[in-house]
Amino acid sequence: MKPIDLSIAQKMVDHYAATRKKLIDKEHNINDTQSVWMSLDKLKSFINNLPEHATGVRIHFAAYDHKNEHYPNQTTVVLIGTVENLTEHADALEDGIVGPLDSEDPMGPFNQGPLCPPVCN
Repeated sequence: MKPIDLSIAQKMVDHYAATRKKLIDKEHNINDTQSVWMSLDKLKSFINNLPEHATGVRIHFAAYDHKNEHYPNQTTVVLIGTVENLTEHADALEDGIVGPLDSEDPMGPFNQGPLCPPVCN
């Protein structure tokens, strides 16, 4: 991770909205996600509870299906811890490279931050 200039970040966010989000909105007839908010306490807890052998966190883009009560068809993210695997940082979503994880595993996967839209505050 490295810091970037605020104006560059704004251009990147605007570019996403003008390209990918616009296509998703049109294709799925929705007002798709622009951001996902996560509480600092929950992020710290996730990071602080990763086991010593964890090498990082991968953030996967994901989407709820049309049956989701709160966010039908909307984009979201899933966070999962990574471990070193030969020359890469692997996670459990990568073809079983990491053993199966359950919902209580500190490596994740984690989700459930409020999406904007509809919750944009």
